[in-house]
Amino acid sequence: MLERLLIRSGVLALPSGPHRADVLCEGGRVVAIGRDIDAPGARVVDASGMTVGPGLIDVHVHGGGGHSFFTQDRSRIEAYAAWAPRNGVTSFLVSTVGNGPDETEAILEALAPAVGHTSGAEVLGFHLEGPFINPVRHGAFPPGMLRAPSLEEWERFDAAAGGNIRQVTLAPELPGALPLIHAIDRAGGIPAMGHTDATTAECAAGFEAGIRHVTHLFNAMRPIHQREGGPIVAALLEDRATCELICDGTHVDPAPLRMAYRVLGPSRTVVVTDNLHLAGMEATSGRFAGEEVTVTGAKAAKADGTIVGSVATMDTHFRNTLEFLGVDLATAFRLCSTNPAGVAGAAGRKGQIEPGFDADMVLLDGELRVRLTVCRGEVVFDGR
Repeated sequence: MLERLLIRSGVLALPSGPHRADVLCEGGRVVAIGRDIDAPGARVVDASGMTVGPGLIDVHVHGGGGHSFFTQDRSRIEAYAAWAPRNGVTSFLVSTVGNGPDETEAILEALAPAVGHTSGAEVLGFHLEGPFINPVRHGAFPPGMLRAPSLEEWERFDAAAGGNIRQVTLAPELPGALPLIHAIDRAGGIPAMGHTDATTAECAAGFEAGIRHVTHLFNAMRPIHQREGGPIVAALLEDRATCELICDGTHVDPAPLRMAYRVLGPSRTVVVTDNLHLAGMEATSGRFAGEEVTVTGAKAAKADGTIVGSVATMDTHFRNTLEFLGVDLATAFRLCSTNPAGVAGAAGRKGQIEPGFDADMVLLDGELRVRLTVCRGEVVFDGR
């Protein structure tokens, strides 16, 4: 049975500005916010001197703490869900894909029971990064993993996932992509543009078909040219689309990130980690898709220099968001929690500290380090 929890005297990072208040949680949800709330029998957490914000939500993450999502082992997802709250993460999408359609289907089918049923951070569904991406911009994915857009394969994947695919990254310029975009949209997922060599015109066709999100803007896509803006310019100018920014300081230099934010603003920016299983570990090497990966700082890269993913955890991305983008605390929580909740299809219950919303919260000290994390009304990490 969920405990009754009272967060006492924290400074809430709210859109209206910081407010010192208590937060009462019952049944896994926020039920009251105010001063000097009386809650007999509740577990009390003294949040004096700490910032209280909505739990961080990562919609593009492949693992962390040694736990990879490229697996059919549900226990790996559960282990990650137990580990992630130490970094302030209270919910996430499982970003994965297999070597072929059979393996992708098997992964989704094996992991689908974890959606909504893990302790710790909650699995909100799946992010399918591939296989329908352009081999010219394959990034760290071996070309052999990639396939042309296929409605038949998509229907297999959607069924295997139990309808829980929330985001699909694809290249809109590939033959068959536009009908697939329509199908993903009809199924309730978000078609996302990424790993693409599309021209501006091809991007426009994708947006018209239903693309509403852009996977790791700048990375694994055609760069800007003065006579062909490509996906970067098309994404920045498309008001209907949100865009992911990786704020580890390695994937993208802070200056382009700040430039992008000035165009996107607080409503269209979504901060993600793109973390590998090596995130949060002291390991200096590992493997991805059968290839050796070397870790240097926040970067994991193959021998040819190709960046494979980030190893900077979500709380680091949160702090970097403040520094790189020049935003305040409330806005940083919007970019790292509220906006991702919308991408994950959970905007009505996550990403805000409001009565009726899930009681997902993170408590930060004066240096913005995670001290305590609450998932659905339960303290699941306490580092005080």
